[in-house]
Parts: sequence; C-alpha cells; structure tokens
Amino acid sequence: MKISVLYNKPTERFAEHAAHWEAEEDTEESAQEVADALETKGVQTRLVPITEHTIDATVASLTGDLVFNLIEWTGIDTKYAMQTFDLMDAKHLRYTGATKDNYLLTCDKSLMKKRLEELRLPTARWQLYISGDEPIRTDFHYPVIVKVSSEHSSVGLSKEAVVENEEALRDRIRKCLLQYKQPVYAEEFLSGREFQVTLLEMNQKLFMLPPSEIIFTKTTDVPFLTYESRWDMTHPDYNNSNVTLAAIEPKLALMVESMSRAAFRSLGFRDYARFDIRCSSDSTPYFLEVNSNPGLGDDPEYGMTVSYKAICMSFADFVWKIVESALRRRTV
Repeated sequence: MKISVLYNKPTERFAEHAAHWEAEEDTEESAQEVADALETKGVQTRLVPITEHTIDATVASLTGDLVFNLIEWTGIDTKYAMQTFDLMDAKHLRYTGATKDNYLLTCDKSLMKKRLEELRLPTARWQLYISGDEPIRTDFHYPVIVKVSSEHSSVGLSKEAVVENEEALRDRIRKCLLQYKQPVYAEEFLSGREFQVTLLEMNQKLFMLPPSEIIFTKTTDVPFLTYESRWDMTHPDYNNSNVTLAAIEPKLALMVESMSRAAFRSLGFRDYARFDIRCSSDSTPYFLEVNSNPGLGDDPEYGMTVSYKAICMSFADFVWKIVESALRRRTV
C-alpha cells in the first residue's frame, strides 16, 4: 500500500511576521510521526509538503492508495486549504478526515457556533462582531471571553481576553478587530472542567475513547489555555497545565458522549474528530470547539494521545484505524 502524507508549510506571512510561528511549525513534525507510524504497518509512505504557491502542482503529483491529510491552514490562509480540497475532490482522491465543508466549518469558529445552535447542540451564549459597532447583547452573563473567529492554537487568547463588563468587552473587541483584521466573537466564560473527547470510527462503528481532561497546575486567576501558556516559553504561565485521563462521573460521561456522538453524526464528520468541551460552574457541558481534522502526534500532552493509550492503543494503531476508515469510503 502507498500513502501520501500531505502537510502544509507555514505561509509567507509567518516568515515576514514571526508572531505565532511556534503554533505553525509543528505540522511537519506531525507529518513525519504519521509517516513513521504507517511504515511500521508495512505501508510505503511519501511526505508531501505543500505551500500556497505549489497547490496545483502538489495535488497533481499526489498518487497512491490514499492521502493522509494533515493540512492545517486557518485564518486568512483558509482559502489555500479550500483550493486544495477542491483540487483533491476534482481528482477523485481518497483522503482521510475532514471534507471541505467539515474543514471550513471548524476553521471559522463563528460558523461553527452558529451551526451548533442550529442543531441544538450545547454551546455557550455568544455574539459575532464584524465592525465593532454592533449593539452588545444585553443577556450576557459576565465574564465573557473574546476569541478570533478564524485562528487556531489559541492565537488571540490571553488573560486580557476575559472581560467583566460591557465597556471592557467593547474595548477588547475593537483591539482584536484591529490586530487580526477578521471577525471576532464573544462567548460566556465557562469556569468548570475542560475535556478533550476523541471519537474514532472503527469497524464501521463510532467509538468514543476515554475522555482526557486539562488540569491547570499553576495558580492563575483565569484558568484556561492561552497562547502564552501553550507556546511562549518565556511567559510565567507557560506550561501551566497538563492533560490526564479524566475521572468523570457516569452522569457527566453519558452527557459528554451523547453530545459528541450527536455532533459527529450531525456535522457529517469522518474517520476521527476531537471535541473540546468545557463545563459551566454547575457541571453542565458545552462545546468550546469541534475539530474535524485535529493535529496528530504521539505526544503525552495531547488529549488524543492520553485517550488512545487508555485503551492500550499505540500511535501506529490509532493512525491505522483512521486509514482503514478512509479506505472503506468511495471517492467523491
């Protein structure tokens, strides 16, 4: 069997402006890990990097039985991912994970929030801001948190993103619109436990792996994953959390599994997905994000890794299950 492992290189904007480079450069490492894992299963792999300037030529060069798709272009670079999906679909390539529509939905968090509401799937009360002059909804329960609609890896999230009143919210919205030049949204801040839930299609059935939980290990006034805590080794909050297997009571576990399965099926996800779920102060779970093409790696700090190891599955086993699921599908 021959599999092409497709991954994107950071776009030129990151070379010109180094901010957030750390969140972009791990894609190549992930691709190498996936390729190595597949080779232990007897697969002949080829690493295929793609840039915004080589999309046509790269997709034209894709051959083999399957494309393992690790593209992570988001934000203003999402258009390059859309172009890649269009070309792969036109060529009738079989590829893992997200469809174009899946990917677009989870790249734009405001679209994701709207879709979750339409499907009556639980997500915190929220509002989108495009100009910064929109009337702020009066039924917000503060604090609320301001997020950039089309970024990933906690880009735009700092302690200052959590605000306590309408005046501070308006100020934060305008600062983010100016800095990131894309829509932002605010949602009520959830102060409870945070889980990462992995769903995997195996043997034509959908399984929820044992959920992982983010545990905050440093004293902080706002316990959530900021960009600095994840990527900036010079920041006091860096490495202020770890991921562990969740000790979750049966009632909450049932709620988390039910909503995750409903989201996977209703959104038309394929092969695997990760759901970021956070609870309110009364332990009611809500979706923070849904990830149709989440990053992969055998890293003990990945919730997905904690989950598949909890059922004695290796990284190679996990990746192979994704391959098996994708190979069962017809091409488009």
